[in-house]
Amino acid sequence: MKRFCTSGPVDKNTCYYIERPELMKEALDHIENWRYFTVSAPRQTGKTTFLNDIVEKTKDKYLPIFISFESYSSKDQNQFLKTFIKDIEDDIEYRHNIKVKLKTPEEIDEIRLVLEDLYNKTGKEIILMIDEFEKFNNEELMNEFLHVIRNVYHKKMLYKLRSVILISVSYLSGILEDNASPFNIAEHMEVPYFTKEQVYDLLNQHEKETGQIFDNKVKELIWENAGGQPGLTNALAYDLVEKKAKDKQIITKEYFEKTLNDFMYVYINKNISNIISKAEKEKELIIKILFEPESVKFVIYDERIKFLYLNGVIDNCEGKCCVKVPLYYKALYAKFKPQINGEKNYMATLKDTVREYIKKDGSLDLNKLLERYTKYIKQRGAIMFKGRNYYEGVYQYNLDQFLSLYIEAGEGKVYPETQVGGGRIDLLINFNNKEYLIEVKADITGNEYEKAKKQIIEYLKRKDLNEGWLVIYSNSIDDFDYLLEDKEGIKIHIWFIKTNFESPSKIN
Repeated sequence: MKRFCTSGPVDKNTCYYIERPELMKEALDHIENWRYFTVSAPRQTGKTTFLNDIVEKTKDKYLPIFISFESYSSKDQNQFLKTFIKDIEDDIEYRHNIKVKLKTPEEIDEIRLVLEDLYNKTGKEIILMIDEFEKFNNEELMNEFLHVIRNVYHKKMLYKLRSVILISVSYLSGILEDNASPFNIAEHMEVPYFTKEQVYDLLNQHEKETGQIFDNKVKELIWENAGGQPGLTNALAYDLVEKKAKDKQIITKEYFEKTLNDFMYVYINKNISNIISKAEKEKELIIKILFEPESVKFVIYDERIKFLYLNGVIDNCEGKCCVKVPLYYKALYAKFKPQINGEKNYMATLKDTVREYIKKDGSLDLNKLLERYTKYIKQRGAIMFKGRNYYEGVYQYNLDQFLSLYIEAGEGKVYPETQVGGGRIDLLINFNNKEYLIEVKADITGNEYEKAKKQIIEYLKRKDLNEGWLVIYSNSIDDFDYLLEDKEGIKIHIWFIKTNFESPSKIN
């Protein structure tokens, strides 16, 4: 029986596997046309699995050799050549069950002789695939090696080197800057995350093989939380079928919520731990990206941005830096959230219970709860907000913490930054199986205010809801306010929260 693969390259014989037909066709077309090209993707996106698949699809006709430069960083020329030849010999034996003995060159340029020898001994044209190419950071040796490849490229049919594929976590711009390079900028390939359809296909494979069914809502939640990140998608599915809902006929939303909680607060998941570890190295920047949405322009030549992007922490979202994978965002949000310790006792006193905010039909009286929130801000705003350079995410977390105290007491949940169709709502409340959407804005202009209303309406339509909440924090208003607008048959409850308070010492 197959399983969801949670580590290393996927073995198609033992693991559920997603084909990438369009990407594969492009790669095979390049190989058939004697092209030398580059492939990149952030870590843990399935690029090694994809490239192993290229090997399987070409090895009957050609001699694909797949090696890695991961351990090459500190090697001198002699060590490089010895390791390079040994890696080639080992890979040919492993993948093709052919033992070849190659002479170790004395000079980099003699690699051409190795290629001739390989063809003479195997009778097959060669595809050379080199993973972790960016780890080869001996600039002098790298340049010599690439010059050999360039010279071979001009006589590739003579040397029988049909294709060279350089693989890295990033775009190999240093190579492409060389106008004489055989690596054409137009033929660079990126391995993307899974699409929604591919995620559903992965889950359907399990259903067909085992008869165990993922509830449609669970499929949607896996897609919404993993964002198509291959390793995370498999990890969530694996936890559900092997731990939370093992031997259950239907995997329901309740099981998923337990899985999500464990990934957020209990498990030391290698994907999430790696993301947090890398984010900590650029803490100031990641906080700005998290809590000041769309404020950081995506510039790959900025070494900080490049570092976070190459390690899968951030993405390029229409020219701005963003954390595209929702579960990564939630983990980073929890890690770097603003510290507002000691506020709990002000948010909910001994007299405050959730009962007075529940209507007779069991639904949440969110407006009444927001009235209680404004009372808290009026009491604590001078201490919480005065003199601080706050940003949207800080206000959002303050509201999140307040609402969670009450909602969780009533067995509900508050979810930050949740996928809604193609967008992401700031706060989503699930209470007694009903959802409430809240969009949070801070110190916006009139044009941004109108855009925010359109945005919340679009989210509500996608969720088939007829009312939503827009909470606006502002340092330019004189007092708190509440408005109710009805647009396109949808009610928008708009709460204005004042943030410009006098210093605590001046308050009577």
